[in-house]
Amino acid sequence: MRIRSIISALAFVALFIVGCDSIDCTINNVVALNIAFYDSETKKEVSITDTLNVTAEGTDSVLYNRGIKVKNIDVPLSYWLDADTLTLDFYNIASDTHHSVTMQVNKENIPHYESPDCPTTMFHQIQSISYTTTTTNYVDSVVLVNPSVNYNGQENIRVYLHPAS
Repeated sequence: MRIRSIISALAFVALFIVGCDSIDCTINNVVALNIAFYDSETKKEVSITDTLNVTAEGTDSVLYNRGIKVKNIDVPLSYWLDADTLTLDFYNIASDTHHSVTMQVNKENIPHYESPDCPTTMFHQIQSISYTTTTTNYVDSVVLVNPSVNYNGQENIRVYLHPAS
């Protein structure tokens, strides 16, 4: 009988400790650069018709794979580098054409700390962007619209495509 009451008491204490633990970590803790696609003439957001892949220079990772009919994408940025070089590869299967845009995103990395129970995340403040493209008839321009990359998921970069793209 005594063992049963000890086990019951320990179970109650364990449930009490687990029940009182309240970790206030952010559930939506994804920090990603949001890139949106726009028509260069109408200035309206468009869905790309080509297949899109995004890679980062210096890695063998594909950050975004085989996007079709997307209006915007989210890609992660490095935690410790001051600049990330992203390559957006557009491939049109019907015409067998390939276009690439290479963007250099210069940024400041800002550690974000919420509490001792939560992991530290890295926010980014974009200082500048530059780009090169393989063809001038596909991408018109690349514009920084919001330099803060954090949990809010707002649009950061606009890629303006020529209407025939």
